[in-house]
Amino acid sequence: MCLIYIFGALAITSGVFSQDTTTLLPETQDLFVAVGSSVKIPCSDGEEKGVEWRFNSSVLVSSPVLSIQNSSLKDQGIYTCHQPNGDLIQTVSLHLGYPPSPPDVYCWSPSYPKRAICSWTLTPDPILPTHYIATYRSFSDPQSSARQCQKWGEQDRQCVVEELEIFASEPTLINITAINALGSTTRIWPIIFEQIVKPDPPVNVSMMVMPGRKLSVQWGPPPTWPDPVNFLLKYTVKFHWGKPETARTLGPYESNKMVLSGLVAGRTYYIQISAKDFLDDGQSSDWSEPISAIPIN
Repeated sequence: MCLIYIFGALAITSGVFSQDTTTLLPETQDLFVAVGSSVKIPCSDGEEKGVEWRFNSSVLVSSPVLSIQNSSLKDQGIYTCHQPNGDLIQTVSLHLGYPPSPPDVYCWSPSYPKRAICSWTLTPDPILPTHYIATYRSFSDPQSSARQCQKWGEQDRQCVVEELEIFASEPTLINITAINALGSTTRIWPIIFEQIVKPDPPVNVSMMVMPGRKLSVQWGPPPTWPDPVNFLLKYTVKFHWGKPETARTLGPYESNKMVLSGLVAGRTYYIQISAKDFLDDGQSSDWSEPISAIPIN
């Protein structure tokens, strides 16, 4: 069991003035502790007798030292130490969480051959504010300078890797370092560009009812796929009626349209489309959102 004994200053925030501008209230001390640790916090400049600790304004204990055994998230909050007359001596803001674990990294390329996206998770979640440094470099050139993996979207655990070498014989190394007040850790993740290709789902899927119990299905390539002419996609069509687990698949198709025939008139059919790199690199996209139509005689 980890025992943390606090002496002197912690991560100090700015002092706060009371309404009486001639009085400076004690500065708040931010204390970061791992869940499960035992903590002892002495009251600075407190009298040996009569010193009182309060937790979120409720009286907790009369002691010059605050002891917390096997701390848990319910112990998180504001602790204040007071003189017997009630005067405030010290304020401690206790933050509980975990040191970062090695990130679990997943990379995919919806925009081959222009860029890839890397995302990562930590288990358990650190809870505490955690900063991430994400870089990448070629395995074949260890002396090269690492490049910054730029933030992607609004997620702080996601970044974009650009200008990867295509058909490379050696991997690119993704380096993710997680840092918070309780420590830091790093994961190095190798990727081969072609192995992580995964298009986004096709878009603008539509169906037109045709005579003879047929449905004409059309769709467009994912807009994030930058070059459908030189880097072709192929498509798989999934359709079902009734329960989704009865779905059947057709394809792959090189064009962006096909005709479903031999259907049952009056039955509702649900259609979804998936895309994959024409050379079978990487993974198929997720399925497009289902649309439905009812064939006629």
